[in-house]
Amino acid sequence: MLVIGVVLSVLAVVHAFIPMLPVLSAMYAVGAALALSSLFNVTNVWVVRLLAIASTGAMFLYFFGFFRLVHHFHDNWHRGGVALEAIGMLLSAFAMIAVLSVYSCRLKGTDSSTNSADQTIFGVPEKLRIEP
Repeated sequence: MLVIGVVLSVLAVVHAFIPMLPVLSAMYAVGAALALSSLFNVTNVWVVRLLAIASTGAMFLYFFGFFRLVHHFHDNWHRGGVALEAIGMLLSAFAMIAVLSVYSCRLKGTDSSTNSADQTIFGVPEKLRIEP
């Protein structure tokens, strides 16, 4: 989550100096804040639920931004600046899936049962009840 938070923070700083789309800087900053906040050991159910909902919203905003940019593509789309914006949005959307999974694991169980203290992306309870 640290890498995702740092990359989204860098994207937020870079987009802060682009005068055409300053709202992208705020979108990347929100994603970075959500990714970096997943590093803290938050166990309050309502706070984790709110962060999970915010992560889902950020993920859908990134996908929405990507699909809004796609219709501007032309034959040489990979040579223009719009392609970099679209790739940044798409990668950010998929990165938010990993952030959402951290919050989802925290909602599924306690800190000791999901081992979420070591920031595993996909925590599974150690004592699973296997039905015959």
